[in-house]
This record gives sequence, structure tokens and C-alpha cells, in this order.
Amino acid sequence: MMFTTLRITRLLGFVTIALLALALMVTAWLLLPALPEPDFQSRKGTLLSATETGEWSVPGGRILEIQLTSTTGLKVDLALRLPSEPLPERPLLIMLSGQETGRKAVELLPDPRGVAVAALSYPFGTIPHRDMVSLMLSLRGIQRGILDTPPAVMLATDYLVNRADLNPGRVELAGISFGAYIAAVPAALDPRIQRLWLIHGSGDPQRVIEAAIHKRVGNENIRQGMAWLLATSVSAHHLSPEYWVGRIAPRPLIVVNAADDNTVPSEAVDALLAALQPPFEVLWSPGDHVHPKRPDTITYITELLFERISVPGAVAALR
Repeated sequence: MMFTTLRITRLLGFVTIALLALALMVTAWLLLPALPEPDFQSRKGTLLSATETGEWSVPGGRILEIQLTSTTGLKVDLALRLPSEPLPERPLLIMLSGQETGRKAVELLPDPRGVAVAALSYPFGTIPHRDMVSLMLSLRGIQRGILDTPPAVMLATDYLVNRADLNPGRVELAGISFGAYIAAVPAALDPRIQRLWLIHGSGDPQRVIEAAIHKRVGNENIRQGMAWLLATSVSAHHLSPEYWVGRIAPRPLIVVNAADDNTVPSEAVDALLAALQPPFEVLWSPGDHVHPKRPDTITYITELLFERISVPGAVAALR
């Protein structure tokens, strides 16, 4: 009996050590690609090809679907909404919206008032955030795709500013919801982007992730550990907007927060606001976080965007 108990104890000890070793290996596998500082310019490469994959008419213009390919192998899927009657200043808005919306964002817009709009899909596709197992299995691809998003925006800008039928006189970039956590990086690196909008985002992604999994992970220590692992594995320490917004100046920045945001903790919003450098504006939209099922919020945000962008000389007036 004692011999059997001893064997079971040793077996349990071996299993515990094996599981711990496996956990450490998985953690290392997730974290090692996220440790080096990314070279976004090298990853962008040079535009190799631009293929139009679809076109259809919408009120006041038309929408094109386009796939861009870089010399580095980077691929970017975007949709471009061209107005029939562009404004004299020919402003262009590039959008990074919610991770499930991607380039479909151009179809959700009301009248863009003569502003050309391009929306990008994320290189990682869609994050399966409702399924923790699928999320963990997808993390490596999500890592690569998130790090590819800033060079994807810069590659799209290369393409868009050189389209003869677009010929933008002003380029603005809006990061909305998930996009607000990434958009500050290409804006800081690419001086062609003359104004940045961060809408319903924040700083401190780890705190945001912890809040998102609060109901599914009851233990505080485990929840904090998971949030740290997820945030670090997707390179939040390289990409989080509070590390980049100070580099936007002297170009203007507009931050729009939701007054009753149940998705983003107020402490995370404060982390972003504390990092801002003038010139900037902080605005508050009514209601909850932007979502396709909240059309009133979408209408408010898009009306705010196009009302501001359509004003001639709007960017210069903020400096």
C-alpha cells in the first residue's frame, strides 16, 4: 500500500513538473516573437501590385475592393469609397475600425460629404475573443497580424496618395475601437497623415483585456496573469497608443471617448489622456462604446468625423 502511494505521489509530481514545463514552453513560444522592437518600415517594403477585386455603386459614389501586395509579402485588403463629387480640398480619411468590421466599415457610413474614405481589414482576420481556447490557438497569427497593421496602413497610404482619381490634398487617419489601439503607430511614423483620430480607445491594453475577461475568469490573480500574457504576446508594450501619441505633434490629434463606455475602463482612458501632447482635443460622445448594433453611436461618430473633415483648412486651424 505504501509502495503504491509513493508511486502515485511521484507520478503526480512528475505530471506537475511536466505541465509546468509545458506551460513555460507555451509562454515562451508566445512571448519571444513579441520581445524585439518591430521594424515597421522594413516590413512595409515597396508596393508590388494593386488588384481591384470588386466594384459597386452607392449613393453619392462608388466602392472599390482592392488587395495590395508588398515586396515583403505583406498583403493588405482595403475598400475605397470614392465620392462622385469630391470636395475641392480632396480630403481622404483612412479608417482602422473594429476588428470584426475591417474594410466593411465603408458600407456602414452615412453620406461622407464628398470625403474619400478607405477602410482596411486587419492582416490577422478576426480575433475569436468569445472562445478562449480558439483565441489561444490563434495567438501566433494574431501576433503577426497586429504587428503587420502599422506597415499595412503605411503601404495603403503609399497606394492611395498616388491614385490619379483620388489625388488627396489632405490625409487623415481614424482608429476606432480596436483600431484606436494601433492607429497612433503609423500616424507617428508617417508624416503624410496630417491628423489622427482615436475614437473609443484608451491606453493600457492589459487593463482593458482584464476587464473583458472578468466574467469568465473569477480568480483575480489568474485573470491578471492571463491579461498580462495576452497583452504582452500581442506586443502591447510596442504598440499601445500612450507610447506613440507624443510623437504626433505638431500635427493635431482628436480623442473621442464614450461617456458611458462599458467596454473600456476609465483608468485605461486616463492612461491615454495623460500621454497627450498639444495640439489635441478631447471630446465625449453620448452613450456606450461604438458597435454595429448601436446605429445611433455610429451615426454620431461619423457625423462628427465628416463635419470636421469637410471643413476647408480644418487641420491647419487646430495648430
